[in-house]
Amino acid sequence: MACDRGQDVTAPDFRPELPPVRIVAGSILATEVLLAIAPRDRIAGVHVLAADPRYSLVVADVVGLPQVGAEPERLLAVRPDLVILDAFTRPETQVLLESAGVPVLRTLTPCSFDDIAANIRRIGRACHLDEAAESLVERMQARLREVQQRGAELGAWHVMSLDGGLHTYGRGSLFDAMLGAIGAHNMAAERGAGPFRKLSLEALLAWRPDALVVDAEPGQAARQPEWFAQVRGLDLLACKRRDHVLFVPGPMLGTTSHRLVDTAEFVQQALRKWGRP
Repeated sequence: MACDRGQDVTAPDFRPELPPVRIVAGSILATEVLLAIAPRDRIAGVHVLAADPRYSLVVADVVGLPQVGAEPERLLAVRPDLVILDAFTRPETQVLLESAGVPVLRTLTPCSFDDIAANIRRIGRACHLDEAAESLVERMQARLREVQQRGAELGAWHVMSLDGGLHTYGRGSLFDAMLGAIGAHNMAAERGAGPFRKLSLEALLAWRPDALVVDAEPGQAARQPEWFAQVRGLDLLACKRRDHVLFVPGPMLGTTSHRLVDTAEFVQQALRKWGRP
């Protein structure tokens, strides 16, 4: 969820002359969006990580679709007429695809729900699926407004994320945007942390968050990952003693598409159930 814009090498209004009919999703973001707006027979391939339950929310949905990696040869093998990449794809991959005559769209890493909407619209425009993309944006925004309306009572919560390396997401991250949407405060952002920061145990104990959102393995939403029990000192946190620790599957925390609203609702529901800090 850290925001690193990368290099934007695609014009915002990029649109091939003809509607592409063999679209390759070269990222999980592109896969999640295409599955929501495009006819399945127009998806010529999806990134291999979209079929990996450690990273993807759409594993069941991509069954039967060809899987490709980031190598240009594998992308070209499925004969695409549009490839959608993200900011972390190697620039030389884009150059090689374009030199082979394949149109390429490169999305930006979003830092807010507005950025997510912009990426959906860019994908829709490039695919000649503007109406479907706009409908998806409207549904996301409608759900987001409902989340925001339910968040009025959560202003007392100071929450932070934590993974096995004691990393947290601060200001400028999608996690920060999500907490703002549900009505809670991001403790890391309030303490001056940027989008992604490694903490010492001493700093974590000094910050004293009201709740932790912990990156768990898929299928472990109801129990803690092994590393959480092994980090000495976490028992000194009041939020841990009060069971104010929410274990969220990694794919839910890692999504950068409209599916982030699902994560927002998941976290908000837990805070509402807990009541006050």
